[in-house]
This record gives sequence, C-alpha cells and structure tokens, in this order.
Amino acid sequence: MAPPAGLTRRDIAEAHDWAREACRSRGIPVIAPIDSVHVQPWSTVLRVPTSGGLVYVKCCGPTQAHEPRLTALLHREFPGLVTEVLALHPTRPWMLVAEGGKKLGEAYSGAELLRKWREILPRCAVLQRDITPRTDEIIAFGTPDRRAARLLAGFADVVAGEPAVSGQRPDRLTADERRALTSVQSRVAEGLNALAALGIDDTLNHDDLHQNNVLVRDGRMVMFDWGDACVSHPFLTLAVTLRFASQQTGRAQDSAEIAALRDAYLEPWSDRASRRELRDAAELGRRIGEVSRTLTFDAVARAYPGVIDTYPGGLAGSLRRVLALFG
Repeated sequence: MAPPAGLTRRDIAEAHDWAREACRSRGIPVIAPIDSVHVQPWSTVLRVPTSGGLVYVKCCGPTQAHEPRLTALLHREFPGLVTEVLALHPTRPWMLVAEGGKKLGEAYSGAELLRKWREILPRCAVLQRDITPRTDEIIAFGTPDRRAARLLAGFADVVAGEPAVSGQRPDRLTADERRALTSVQSRVAEGLNALAALGIDDTLNHDDLHQNNVLVRDGRMVMFDWGDACVSHPFLTLAVTLRFASQQTGRAQDSAEIAALRDAYLEPWSDRASRRELRDAAELGRRIGEVSRTLTFDAVARAYPGVIDTYPGGLAGSLRRVLALFG
C-alpha cells in the first residue's frame, strides 16, 4: 500500500515506532495495529489503540511545523481548554495527543451548536488575553507573524503572486479583480489602524476555529488543530468562527443568533472599551481575518504543489471573499 501523502514509508515506520515507544514509556502499550485517520499533504494523523484507550500521533508538514510545541505550551497553560499533549518528538514536528472526544459539529447542530459556541468563545478570548505575554515565544516556534505590517506586506505579495499560484485555472482572478484588490489594501490598513487604536495587544489567533476544530466529551470542550494559528489582533479569530457557524446552522451572518456569538466572545474584553467600540472592532476583525486566511491558503498552495487543485475556487476564491468585504 502506498504511504500517506506527505510522508515517506520511512517516515511512517519511524512514526509507528515512536508512537509505540512513547506510549510504552508512559505505561500505555499499544494493543492493536496503528492506522491513518487523516492524510493531507500538510499533516497526517495516526490512530493508536492502547491499553488506556485511543491516542493519536499528528505528523505536521512544513506549514504546520509550529503546531506541536504551540499545542504543548497551550495545554500546559490551559489544560482544560486545549488538547492534552502526551509527548513531543525530539527532532520532528510530531506530537502524541490524548483522545479529545467527538467534533463539536458532529455532537451538536442548530440552536444547541450555537449555545455551545457561546460557552467556548469567552474561554477562547480569555486564553488569548492570558497568553499575550508569551507572544515572542509563540513566534519563535515558527508560528506565522501576522501583526499589522507583516499582514499588509504578505497580502500584497499574495495578490501579486496569485497568477503564478492559480496558473491556468478557469476561476483565476481577472486583471480587473487584481487591480481592485490592490486598492483594497489601503482600506485594510485603515482597519488595522483602527484596531490598534483600541489598545488591545496582538496575541495568538487560532485562525481556523470552526465546528470541526473543537472536541467535546462528557460536557468538556477543547480546542485543537492549531496548525493555521498565527499572531495577530485577536479579533481576527472571528472571521472563520462566525462564517462557519452561519453556514453550519443556516443563520445569516448578520442575524441575532450569530451576533450573540460575537458578543459572547467580546465579554472578556469588556474592560477595554465600550460595547459599541468592541462591536465595531469585532466587525473589522471579522473582515480583516479573511485577509489572514489568504496568506494561509497561499502558503499551503506553494508548499504542497497540486493541493490547490482540490479546492473549489482556489486562492482566487479566498481573495474574492476579501474583495467582497472591502471592495
């Protein structure tokens, strides 16, 4: 059988051997064959049955190489909110993690899913506030730096490089769209300046926090999959969360139900500005967060040739979302 994409046969053998040894050293020997449950160019996840239950090995590719050490730091600081890391590989960007439960979107739907989001989003905000002093350490792991100046420069590079990334895709940007995106950059800069004026420091941004990246078991919810995380203004977190919550539940993004998620997230920041100021800033964060997503998409497309072909809309689709929000 061919090895999972992104890993060689030697990598797989090493990952299996490391998983067995890491489990054995913790008194939980492997009791059944290890299998692959998630295979993507940027990461592969192995399921490991042990005498103490299931555990998982996540092998991260170059674009996610920061994730194991970042997740381990977050678990140490917030053990009830982030996946438990049992071991880190000494030289590879691999980690052994405990079973976290079912994905939030598989366990709940509709109004109940929205209620669960209202529970976890304030905890996410508290994590962001509390981890702020560790920003330099987080960046040192290789976590992308998407603070204002770097975000703007990166976005300009993404727009300029889109023709090379999209190639001959029929849905590539038109010349008019690229010109429009160039003019959008000044409006993004204005938005970033307005966020900075609020006085809330840049910190960790999960940047992909949706219903499949939260696990729930016995009523406890934990966030996982920090592979797309970056350092930015915290409110950029809302871009993915609100968009996916809207799509998953069939509520409009400007509905009262989705606004309630925003307000739940903003509650821990209520000592920093008025409710109106925070809501205005959250709207800016939601929109600018889509700019950050274009940088992630571009990095993945360049690091793993051919992967963009599997995405409807490609990089151009992500850039069109920004154009719709700022054009």
